[in-house]
Amino acid sequence: MAFGRDTAKEGWRWALILLHVLLWGAFALQAYRTASTDKYASCWGLILLYFPPLNMLFWAIATPSLAVVLAAIFRPSICRHSFFQAACHGMILIIGLLFCNYSAYAAAGQVKCL
Repeated sequence: MAFGRDTAKEGWRWALILLHVLLWGAFALQAYRTASTDKYASCWGLILLYFPPLNMLFWAIATPSLAVVLAAIFRPSICRHSFFQAACHGMILIIGLLFCNYSAYAAAGQVKCL
């Protein structure tokens, strides 16, 4: 249980996570609204193919973030640490990127990026 200044810190942490979720929700909505077969929102995954360091960065964020969030299910004490908050932001980033792609696919259908 948090008291005093710790309570205020906890409130800001979850507010930042909510803000991050809303930001990626807005990106996904924009991708849905502007999707077509030749828009960047529909073909962002090509960047991961053309720049392998970005692909490695994508997986370097996704893998530990998923591991920490899954570990927090079985050990709730992990939720108190700052790396859990970073893992939550990493998961939001990865899920947000994927939802942008899926929302563009839902709007425009199959895309031919190459």
